[in-house]
Amino acid sequence: MKSHLRTSCLVVLCLFVTSTLAQQLEGRIDADHGVLTRVDSLIASYQFEKALDVLSMSDSLDVQVLLRVGLCHFRLGASLAAIRPYERALKMDSSNITALNQLGQLYARDGEYVKAFSSFKKLIELDSTNGFYCKQAGFMALRANDVTKAKFWLEQALHFNPADTEASLGLGNLLMDLEQYEAVDSITRWTLSVEPDFKPMLLLSAKSAFEQQNYLTVTGTLNKLLEKTDTTALVARLLGVSYFHLQRYDSVISCMQFLLKNRYDYEWIYYYMGVSFRELGDVPGSISWFKLAVQKSISENTKTYYAQLGQSYEEAGDYQAAIRAYRAAYNYSQDGIMLYHLARNYDVYYRDKTTALEYYKKYLESDDTIRLAREYARKRMQDMGHF
Repeated sequence: MKSHLRTSCLVVLCLFVTSTLAQQLEGRIDADHGVLTRVDSLIASYQFEKALDVLSMSDSLDVQVLLRVGLCHFRLGASLAAIRPYERALKMDSSNITALNQLGQLYARDGEYVKAFSSFKKLIELDSTNGFYCKQAGFMALRANDVTKAKFWLEQALHFNPADTEASLGLGNLLMDLEQYEAVDSITRWTLSVEPDFKPMLLLSAKSAFEQQNYLTVTGTLNKLLEKTDTTALVARLLGVSYFHLQRYDSVISCMQFLLKNRYDYEWIYYYMGVSFRELGDVPGSISWFKLAVQKSISENTKTYYAQLGQSYEEAGDYQAAIRAYRAAYNYSQDGIMLYHLARNYDVYYRDKTTALEYYKKYLESDDTIRLAREYARKRMQDMGHF
């Protein structure tokens, strides 16, 4: 009898405890739900600090709480503070899509591109046909300087979502760096057939044409681009150099003047100005520009600038100045053809042909193979009785 009574009391006690715990759990769930609802409202109104204050009063370490803590810190720009709760959420739920996606972005923001790639790779394992995840994995691999993986995943992104212009542009720029111009052109043609006014792709198309020396295509594409946007330094340079090769010297000058007005101060600008002025018949103007090119020059192109300056002086009839310029060009380059130019100018300017003959002889002993120059040098030496 006593045993039966004791058992009955234990059953009643267990039922009471279970009921109490259930009520407490239900109350906690209701409380947590109320907290999350309030937090979501604050997040929706961009009050992230207040949302964090509310979350700090919760004693729950539920995944949903951690995700919101991470989101608030993320939106406030506190990358490291956001990473910790997302990593804790992943320990509780290793396949949580939100945590993996946010960590991928946060690792990238912090320069941890390998970790970022790993996050998006895990997302791909969860959803292998998701073009967005493939694209993000490609970009993270690219930032980590893993070109092979970057190319593969960007191609996968376009396989699953051919209309993704961001992935197309990323892959196009990667292929551009690899000098795979036919592949670049294939991408630009497809993308521009879908979005003909996509400005970054128009620029990429022009850059590819420029590297392939298709200068007429460059000018046509960039002029189309300029109908939609303002001129930039890059566009001015590509246009100017393309016009130069097309011998449209007025247009070259306009492009170079744009760069100069915007305080770009490079030797090659003065070089293109010098050649263009000379080709348009303004030899004194070309001399001024070539002088500036020489003053600015600290590169292997110095010899070219001096040679061009010598040519302009020669066309202006200033043979002494031409000799100085050609001599400087030879000192920088040791190119045999400069000896020929020196010989001609000494020949024209000085009655005493001794120095001219010396330079003709040095030129013929050089390894220069320009047939007309060598024939002229021999003829002049024969005329002077020294060949």
